[in-house]
Amino acid sequence: MKKNFLIEGCSLVALVAVAFYAGFSSPVTPATPWESIGGCGAGGSGGGSGDGIKWIGQGTSGGYLEAEVFTKYNVGQNFSAFSVNPHFSFKPTWDTKVGVTIPFMSHRGEVQYRTNQPPVDRSTGGLGDISFDFSKTIGSGGAASLSASLTIPTGQYDVKRGTDAARQILPSSFQKGSGLYSLTLGWDYSRDTDKGIWLYSLSYTHPFAMHLFSGENEFNDSYWKNLKNKNGDRFKYHFKPYGENDLGAFTPPSIGGSIAYGYRGRAGIVQSFGLNFSVPLGVAWISSEVEGSYNPRPDPDHQAWSMSLVYGIEFSNPDFPVFLAFSLPIHDKAGGADPDNEYSEKPMKKWNAPDWSDIGQQWTIAVGVKGSFF
Repeated sequence: MKKNFLIEGCSLVALVAVAFYAGFSSPVTPATPWESIGGCGAGGSGGGSGDGIKWIGQGTSGGYLEAEVFTKYNVGQNFSAFSVNPHFSFKPTWDTKVGVTIPFMSHRGEVQYRTNQPPVDRSTGGLGDISFDFSKTIGSGGAASLSASLTIPTGQYDVKRGTDAARQILPSSFQKGSGLYSLTLGWDYSRDTDKGIWLYSLSYTHPFAMHLFSGENEFNDSYWKNLKNKNGDRFKYHFKPYGENDLGAFTPPSIGGSIAYGYRGRAGIVQSFGLNFSVPLGVAWISSEVEGSYNPRPDPDHQAWSMSLVYGIEFSNPDFPVFLAFSLPIHDKAGGADPDNEYSEKPMKKWNAPDWSDIGQQWTIAVGVKGSFF
C-alpha cells in the first residue's frame, strides 16, 4: 500500500523551526512499530521551535570573511546533546551575504522502543547535515532582509546500535542527519529604539527528497532487498516534493516566527530577550527501528506547537565578540499513539495545553564567538 501526501504549506527556519503537514493515509506492511523514547523528541521528528538561539549584538567589524561558532549543550531528564556549529560567510556585495554551516554533534540518552522492553542508553556523534545560506538586505534603510538556505543530507540517518543479531535503527533524534534536502525561506526586520533594537522574523521550510542520478531508494540493495513489493515512489524516484526519507520517516514542512529585543544601554554589552513560536502544520511520521521492515507510523511524540524563551548577552568587542545564551523550551503535551490504531494521526493533530511537567526539566546553554578575516 502507499501513503498519499497532501501538502499545503510551509516550513522551518534557521532561527525558529517547526512543521506543517502532509498527511499519510495508510502504512506499508505493518511489522514491528516502535514506541517512543523518553525526552527530546521520543519518536524524534515531530517538529518544534528548537532552542531559538540566535546572535543578537554588535557583531564584528571589517574583514571579508566572517566566522561564527556556536557551541550548544542541551539537556533533559534522560538525555543530553552537545553540538558545535561553525558558520562561515562572506559579502560579495555590501547588501548580500553567502555562508555555509558545518555542524558536528553528539547525543546521549535513554531509548525504549516498546513499553514492555527495558530502556537502554545509546550515544551517537559526528558530522550533521550541511547548510548553505544566502541573505540580502532590502529597503532604503536596510532594516529588512530576505534569506534562503538549503540543507543537504550529509549526516548519517540510519545509525544502528545493538548486537550483530539484533541491531536496531536509532530514533531520528539520535541521528546525525535527516536523509532529506530542506529549503528555508526567511524574512527579518529590525527597528532601532533609543537604547535598543527590536527584531522580528518569519520563516518557511520545505523538506524534500532527491536521487537525481540513481533514481532509487538508497536502501534497495540492503534493507529492502527482501521486500517483495517495491513499487511506487518510496523505492524508485528521482524527486519527491515532500519530506519522506528512504527509511520511511516523514518530516512535514513548517513555519515559524520570533520576536526579540536587544538592550544596548550599557557600553560593551548587549542583552537580549526573545520569544520563538512554531506550529507544525502536519504530523511527522517515524520509521521502524527494525532493519528490513518498512513500517512508518505517526510519531507518538509529535508536538502540535512549541515555543522557546531565550536570554542572551553579548560581550561586545569589534574584533572578537563573545555571546552567551540560555533557552527554555515550552511545548504542548504530546498526544501519544491511538491505543486502537497506532497509524491514526488524530491524537497528534490535537492542540493540547503546555506540558507543565517538562517545563524547567529541559534547557539549552550556548556560547558563541565571532571573528573576521582578510
